[in-house]
Amino acid sequence: MSQTAPTGDNKPNPEAGSVVFKRKGFQFMGLGTQDFIRFFFGGNASLAIIILILICVFLAKEAFMFFPQHHAGLKDYRQSGQEFVDYIGDEIGAHTNLYSSANIAYFAEVNRTSREEDDILRAHRAVLANLENLTSKTWGRFEREVDALEDVGDDLEDLDPAKEEDQPKIAALQEEKERLEKEIVKFRVELKEEVSAAINTNEAWELGVGSDAPPPESLPKLREAVLFEASPEVDEEHPYIAELKAVSKAKKAAAVEEFADFKATLKAMQDVVRPLKSLHSEIRSIASENKAVLVKLSTAADRKEAWIKGAAATKDPDEKARMLAEAEKVVIEAPDYDAMAEPFYEVIPEHAALIAPIDTEMAVLFQQLPDKVETRSAHENLKRAKVYYDRFVKTVAENRENIKGWSHEKPVSAVESVSSFLFGRDWITNSSWHDVYGLLPIFTGSLLISIIALVVAVPFAVSAAIYVNQLAPLREQNFVKPAIEFIEAIPSVVLGFFGILVFGETLRVVSQVEWLQWVPGFPMAERLTILNAGLLLAFMAIPTIFTLTEDALNNIPQALTENSLAMGASKLQTVFRVVVPTAVSGIIAAVLLGFGRIIGETMVVLLVAGNKIKIPDFTEGIGVIAQPTHTMTGIIAQELAEVDAGSLHWRALFMVGMVLFAISLIVNFSAQRVLKRFQKI
Repeated sequence: MSQTAPTGDNKPNPEAGSVVFKRKGFQFMGLGTQDFIRFFFGGNASLAIIILILICVFLAKEAFMFFPQHHAGLKDYRQSGQEFVDYIGDEIGAHTNLYSSANIAYFAEVNRTSREEDDILRAHRAVLANLENLTSKTWGRFEREVDALEDVGDDLEDLDPAKEEDQPKIAALQEEKERLEKEIVKFRVELKEEVSAAINTNEAWELGVGSDAPPPESLPKLREAVLFEASPEVDEEHPYIAELKAVSKAKKAAAVEEFADFKATLKAMQDVVRPLKSLHSEIRSIASENKAVLVKLSTAADRKEAWIKGAAATKDPDEKARMLAEAEKVVIEAPDYDAMAEPFYEVIPEHAALIAPIDTEMAVLFQQLPDKVETRSAHENLKRAKVYYDRFVKTVAENRENIKGWSHEKPVSAVESVSSFLFGRDWITNSSWHDVYGLLPIFTGSLLISIIALVVAVPFAVSAAIYVNQLAPLREQNFVKPAIEFIEAIPSVVLGFFGILVFGETLRVVSQVEWLQWVPGFPMAERLTILNAGLLLAFMAIPTIFTLTEDALNNIPQALTENSLAMGASKLQTVFRVVVPTAVSGIIAAVLLGFGRIIGETMVVLLVAGNKIKIPDFTEGIGVIAQPTHTMTGIIAQELAEVDAGSLHWRALFMVGMVLFAISLIVNFSAQRVLKRFQKI
């Protein structure tokens, strides 16, 4: 047997000879504790990688199966003539947007003349409604007693006092009538006291008046009118309110006369497009019939197969014969596409004859819109009308060529199918006309919300990290850092409810403040907006950016700081000229990972963004943040549970998920690249 060679201190040398030394500690089948730990974590890592690969494969399979179905849908869309019809529909839609903006401007100017009276009347209605809610229980009891008294009176009329058998009933009813009359008198007193007390509360006036507060000098008369009409004994209008209504009506009538030319221009705009709308309605019905034929053809094979399978499964000879007969009735035969498309080719010259004068006359009518208006709403809507007019002109010019060159036989390319999804401006599902899957509305919503969140979160998070890491005393660090990191423990659904019930309403109320009207987007008409969602996501992203920024600052070599201080630099100079520039790669990585946190958030945006699937109106400028929107994560969470597995809608949602996955992958890859660069510094 060979022996291990002795070492200088007469101890065996494990590296010499062939004797294998036994390991101490736990042993099982030749494996020690460290082996099991290594295999455990290695196995978990391998399993995670396998699961990730399976998820990616499943996601990619469902997503990319969208395009063949989508391509077939676009082909049917063209062959049925729906594409042709929508060209004309786009022209009508562009005209409608222009007319609507100009019409809103008109009514803003007309209503301006009676704004004071309308504000008082609006406050009057709202305060009465609030008083009714505040005193609803007493009102309910009072009305029940009044109804009961009427029923007793009806029963008494049905009885004859001359009849001896009716006299006990009459006596009981008379006693009940006296009791009810006393109760009603009691309730009248209670209602008067309750109404008088309720009208003195802030709740009745704050909810009723809101931001459109009437002039202070009108409040005493308004209070008198409310008390008068809220009384249970009164069922008529207060003279002050009747006078206000008459004055408002007279002022509006005078304003209508003043803006008669404006109104005539709007009416002419309506009239000029009527022939085009009639043409659109006629050919739309033809396209709908064609679509029904193509849908029937696309489902024919599945229906025939279902009847045959049903016949094979049944044991009843009569039922089997009936099912086979039904299967024979299903005809799988392509329709005459040329005949289906013929009506649309016939319409082309008619459309050209209609659109030319419309285009010319709309140019004249647009120039007749007033240049100067007094109200802010009218000014903004006329400015918006200018944008819509330019879009109308552009749409007419483009569609004139599209309609002239339209052909039902033109093939739909794969590029066209992909681009219509990636750059489509509409997301319309469960439509009786045609389902449209365009990514742009929900991608724009996600991007705008993310930009707002980053603009708010990055300065706060990075500044807080620099201060806490470099400047704050230890006691302050121990307080601020856990407080910021605690934000991550708040469930997103809780933040969503907070955004709906508190934050969104607060933003809306603050936006009504008069001296803040210069802020773009103020006053806000809705509480569920891009701004609301962006600010809440900023709050959620701050801990992520803060923690990663602080880690980047901690990785700066201490020698750099010490050398800077030794050369006479102050603490602030060292922080902003040495530490922060050195950590800038890590800070950028923190921001990118924070963006990944924001873009993937679902619950908050689903609850507070407004869920309006439409590209925001950028004619508002920065004020676009006050509009509702939808997001990629929100659309998946909202619609996935409601669609059939394997349908086009189902695969469209998976395709949205694939795009979101690609964005997250790019962001994380970029962050890792930046971090690697940071680690080499």
